[in-house]
Amino acid sequence: MASLVYSRRAAFTLIELLVVIAIVAVLIGMLIPAVMRVRSAANRIHCAGNLRQLGAAVHNYHDTNKRYPPAVQLYKPPKNGTLDSLSVYRDGNNAIIGPNWAVLLLPYVEQESLYHSVNVGKYIQTGDQSWRRIRSVTIPVFVCPADSGHNVPFDLPDKVTSQQDLDTNGKWARGNYAANAGPGWFHFTQGGMSSGRAYFNDRALLGGVFGINWGTTLAEINQEDGTSNTIMLNEVRVGIEARDRRGTWAMGAAGASVTAANAAIGDCPAPNDRNPLSDDIEDCGLFWSPELGPRDGMGCSNENPPHNWQNFQAQARSRHLGGVNACFADGSVRFIRDSVSSAVWELMLSRNDGQIYEYDF
Repeated sequence: MASLVYSRRAAFTLIELLVVIAIVAVLIGMLIPAVMRVRSAANRIHCAGNLRQLGAAVHNYHDTNKRYPPAVQLYKPPKNGTLDSLSVYRDGNNAIIGPNWAVLLLPYVEQESLYHSVNVGKYIQTGDQSWRRIRSVTIPVFVCPADSGHNVPFDLPDKVTSQQDLDTNGKWARGNYAANAGPGWFHFTQGGMSSGRAYFNDRALLGGVFGINWGTTLAEINQEDGTSNTIMLNEVRVGIEARDRRGTWAMGAAGASVTAANAAIGDCPAPNDRNPLSDDIEDCGLFWSPELGPRDGMGCSNENPPHNWQNFQAQARSRHLGGVNACFADGSVRFIRDSVSSAVWELMLSRNDGQIYEYDF
């Protein structure tokens, strides 16, 4: 009778098991950054694609209306040509700001039904606020996947005191793209005015591409600085909490869907600056902390309201590593690094400075 032979399979020793675990941990440690880099690159490409689509929409709007859309409409513009208050709610004359550039572009980004669900054009004629019923709708093309916080709409419930307030204010959906109102203060942009200040290197012509009740033309840009040299749209980040209006697609206010005074001016020297008092926006004092700038890159004036209502200021910001995407007036999208000099950044944002700059994109 044949004898049975039993063999015992060798098992891992504890040391071998620890070595395997260590190797796997090292591989995972090497793999995660690579995956994060790939994801970051994909988000940046997706974001650039959104900006290209929006740039094409601006040009299509221009073909139809012979001008770019205004950054924001204001039914009762002040008589002196400047804005003592551009309140999202009401200024001293009970005027409320109207549709912004993004709302006006809806028919050109495959959102015709949403646009026609309200009477957008009625605002500039009568001040009617029914257009705000679409403010809470999230529009995919206005959202950069690299950012976060889109699930928390902008809302200031303490300012709602009546049913009318609920109809016209309330929750606003988030977005990540802003119209370039130039390197000068937002209130100077009414009717296409340029911002001329002595501390702008004595250059009086620093106008933006979009303004209050006004948008420039391709011909004007080509005659002045050239479409390939002038930024049309750039990125902004979603506010850090519900009371932070920054990154709000339908709201035509500084930091929400407009950037202004964001180059060589005090706290806003370059994209993604980390100064604690950078953006001069409404209601920053409700949520401000000293770490917002250095830690989060979302600094803002901690005075409430800002120290001067006329000085609405907001910087271009993103969560992309090292810079922001920007759509130039020729429709091209390029990446502007955080390290760009404030002087060059200023010239990129101005449509009519008459200066030549060099930048390695």
